[in-house]
Amino acid sequence: MKFSDKRLQEKGFTLAEMLIVMTVIAILAMLTIPTVVMTNKERTFADMLNKTYQKIEIALIMDKILDFDISDYEISALTKDYTPKEFSELLKEKLKTINYCGLNELGCFGDTELSGYKLRMTNGSGILVNNNFRGELDPVDSSNKILGATYIDIDGPQGANKAGIDQFGFYTTRKGLIPMGGPKDNLVPFSDCLQNEEFACTAWVLMNKNMDYKKCPNVINWETRTTCN
Repeated sequence: MKFSDKRLQEKGFTLAEMLIVMTVIAILAMLTIPTVVMTNKERTFADMLNKTYQKIEIALIMDKILDFDISDYEISALTKDYTPKEFSELLKEKLKTINYCGLNELGCFGDTELSGYKLRMTNGSGILVNNNFRGELDPVDSSNKILGATYIDIDGPQGANKAGIDQFGFYTTRKGLIPMGGPKDNLVPFSDCLQNEEFACTAWVLMNKNMDYKKCPNVINWETRTTCN
């Protein structure tokens, strides 16, 4: 019996060995947990951005349906030239908002140098509509006219208030919103995103659900590498 007890003791781990194993596990956790947390946060932000984007698109579609003139296909909501004020008022009417701010009012959108009409949605997102790029043509569709720009701050004034982190830009066009920085965008090209001009990162976040342009800008690209890993 004593021999058997001794064999069992010999097969067990010593206290020192247990401490070494626990230390290794703790180090691995310290290295991997922040990465996992950041990846999940980026996916959450991408999903929040996409939901607000889709809500604006639905508001535009509803306006087109309600305003469509079946007697004249040339003059309809499909070719409606919204001004920034008109577009912001349309969003105020169609979306669930808790506040509407004019050009100089604060509280609807996070800190920014952009000027325009602003709204705060019930989900916490802020929207800013201005005149940027008005008169330009869609970088991909030359028949589509750009009416201005719409910016989304997904977590409102309480967030980071930084382009490419929680603020993202879209072209406002006759056919809807177009994310800035797409593969064929020559107005706000994706190369600007890689050089810290981060409104150009919008299309990347929506399509790839990551912000790896901050981690490995010299590695990622639209064609072959959409993640650092």
